[in-house]
Amino acid sequence: MEHIQILDDYIIHEYTMGILPYYSDNGELYSIVLEQYRVVKVTLSPIKIMNDSCIFYGSDMDGRKASAHAIFAGKKMMPVMVSEKYKLCMIPVCSPYKPKCVWIAYQHVLDIMDDNGQALILFTNYNKAKVELTKRTLHSKLGVAARLVSTYDLRYERITEGLRQSSVAEGTELYKIDPEKFKE
Repeated sequence: MEHIQILDDYIIHEYTMGILPYYSDNGELYSIVLEQYRVVKVTLSPIKIMNDSCIFYGSDMDGRKASAHAIFAGKKMMPVMVSEKYKLCMIPVCSPYKPKCVWIAYQHVLDIMDDNGQALILFTNYNKAKVELTKRTLHSKLGVAARLVSTYDLRYERITEGLRQSSVAEGTELYKIDPEKFKE
């Protein structure tokens, strides 16, 4: 069996496919992180990895959740947009604060199959993982994640297009600054 690297910290990135909880021999909640090209053990809980990653990319879990709830009022167990820039969106399979919560990277799900009432995920590297959700529920969660990602994309496009149009409308004088006007 291949050696699995053990890390003391971890930030979600483009190759992160999933975060699974596990208990160490001394009963501490740690994580197994499935990446596209490797599997690592991390001496942090899944929720700690999620929060640390959100902070790394500019917010925290509460801020990311508040943003998602503003978009999808009334929904529960929302996906978390860890990074808008890199489109890193993680889906919780149950309540994020339950120790058994597994997190799945939206962008790495190729397909979902049914395996005796549970969802069997086919990842982008063609490895599979079974989660305690039905195929239908996970499909629904993927749809919400896709809408969350596209909502952020559309917002960014609208803002940049609006800025571009207002800049064109103002003409070249927009960037001319007369230092004399700022003297006291």
